[in-house]
Amino acid sequence: MPSSRAITPNILPPSIRLNMPAHCLRALMILLIAVPVIAADFSAWSDKTVCRVVKSNPTNEEYKAEADHRKLNCGVSNTTSKSVSSQKAAKALAGIDIENDPNIDFFKPPLAPFPTKEMYWFGRMWKMADFNNDGMIDVLYIGTMNPSNAVSGGEDTGDTCGSSACSGHKPLPSLYIGGKDGVLTYAPHLLTDDRDESGMSLGRQLLIADYNNDGKLDFYIADHGIGTHNGFRDSYFLSQPSGAWVESSNTHLSHSNFQVFDHGGATGDIDNDGDMDVVITESNWETGTALWCLMNDGNGFLKKRKCGGVFSFGLELADLDGDGDLDALLGAHEFDKNINYTGIVWNNGKGYFSQKTKLPQHKKWGTIPEVSASDLDNDGDLDIVYSRAGKLYVGTAIQIIENLGNKKFKDHGIFPLVEAPSDFKPIGEGNEWNDFIENIIFRDFDQDGDIDIYLASGSLKTNGSILLNKGSFAFDILSPEEASQYFEDGSQKHIQIDLDYMKKQAVTKATAHSNNFSKALSKLPSIQFEGIDAFKAFEIPISLTTSGALIMGFKNVEVDRKHHNPWLKARVHLRYGDQDISTNLCVQYYPEYNFLAPRVSFIRGDWGGADGYGYSSDGCSGYVGNWEYGNNESRLESLGIKAIIDDVRFNYNQFLEGISAQSSISVKFLLDQEIN
Repeated sequence: MPSSRAITPNILPPSIRLNMPAHCLRALMILLIAVPVIAADFSAWSDKTVCRVVKSNPTNEEYKAEADHRKLNCGVSNTTSKSVSSQKAAKALAGIDIENDPNIDFFKPPLAPFPTKEMYWFGRMWKMADFNNDGMIDVLYIGTMNPSNAVSGGEDTGDTCGSSACSGHKPLPSLYIGGKDGVLTYAPHLLTDDRDESGMSLGRQLLIADYNNDGKLDFYIADHGIGTHNGFRDSYFLSQPSGAWVESSNTHLSHSNFQVFDHGGATGDIDNDGDMDVVITESNWETGTALWCLMNDGNGFLKKRKCGGVFSFGLELADLDGDGDLDALLGAHEFDKNINYTGIVWNNGKGYFSQKTKLPQHKKWGTIPEVSASDLDNDGDLDIVYSRAGKLYVGTAIQIIENLGNKKFKDHGIFPLVEAPSDFKPIGEGNEWNDFIENIIFRDFDQDGDIDIYLASGSLKTNGSILLNKGSFAFDILSPEEASQYFEDGSQKHIQIDLDYMKKQAVTKATAHSNNFSKALSKLPSIQFEGIDAFKAFEIPISLTTSGALIMGFKNVEVDRKHHNPWLKARVHLRYGDQDISTNLCVQYYPEYNFLAPRVSFIRGDWGGADGYGYSSDGCSGYVGNWEYGNNESRLESLGIKAIIDDVRFNYNQFLEGISAQSSISVKFLLDQEIN
């Protein structure tokens, strides 16, 4: 049996099923799941879970008997969720129907569960669903790569790496399987991406649906890339009979390497043929295309075509006029005249979006990263919710628009969540007042009969906030702390990992950088190293993805908590290429910049004796971080050492957590820092 260990995440940071009326059964069939019999003991299942599997398996007598035993009314024929796309006509299924099923056992998921904090630079957008059909809720995360060529001072994600696209290791999505005991099990072995260049650049939208009609949810990742505004190719994972998901762009997309800056994306049956299509935005007006529609042939093959629309930033599909088909709800980048349309483009019934209805703008809050819709006033039509931010994402707010019917709408204005000081002048999007809402979820949290609004973000200030519906479009804004009374706080859920699997994956990789280092060592008369037994081995070696090296272990840990800039340092065992070497790694906190600075040393005996530059003094002064190369950058690059220093910049947290878990030394004074 593989060994395992529960890991508690250090920082904070919902879900998916269907609740459809009988007239929706044709569209619903693409998601119906033949859940295998798990056991006769349903004691660990909540009432919501029982109803969910009864609806998905109406002929299963065991499930129906359990519902009868609990006196549950799980009928599927006469009622519908207020978050579904329409209550007026036989309708097409939309992604918001899947995401906002009220029968899901909702909880606030961890914000950065192990190992996403190391894998993703930022982002960590998630969706909840029962991906493996076992009756338990799972969580899937996407995020942004850690680029090896990032530069400071950029205004937005388009110039993060200077004048070129970002390079470096591109991570895969991260799937966590839910268990009856509340534990989430990290399951990287269930996701496979065999493309020549696998993974994500900047995963911006996570679109879940049963695209291949096999009864299990699949997912499409709209990836607009980081480092340019020219876009990046997307990712498309389809479920397999084995229970895994395989990236299937090469076999199931008509244009597998199509690159587009698709900041917005949504899924839904836009041509009402019973399968789920994908719609993505094109923010490059020079192409003459506003929306691309990827049309499903019923078996998961998506064929790309133009489908009208207007240049936009955010996108959702929803039946806003109650005619049974899905319309395009668009949010603008209202500060940019080229993509400043906020409103609706109506579906002509054939999956083409043409006629337009503009919606009110708010130029102080002119950035719209996310949009959604739900019936907030119980009148049977969908009302509109916009996530808004200021220029360069300064400040965070929500706009709510009432659907009056007959394509008429009433703006109920702005609900501010976070406002920056009036004299704050941002340099770029990565500023301390960027707390934007990236996911909008609808549930009746206070069980008063109307829909409330859950807001998810990557910020502790806004993630888990609720707009509590008081009726007549009045809402109480609850902070994450105040809102936690209305749902299970799973932000500290234990993360279970398969140690044996993770150890097998932790191997060195031959790279151009490791080859450079091996050449440098080959010129030495001898290689300096204390020996493997001199170090305490990490349970899971720390993979450095750009260099291909591993941090294998540590010794001689020192800390200074009283220093104005407190620090921890340790001697570390590195395996680089086929050689074991060592150096010192220091992590120091600078409160004035809210910055944790990881650095390495260049003293005698470091790097196997390969010549770096200079020598270090006591403490961590004289150590070198990837922002401090100066005139030595080319020298360190030629030695292959620069790649390791660049890697350490994004892996120091795993280093600190490993020391905390495998020694008596507390690193809480560093791990507890909230870093921008």
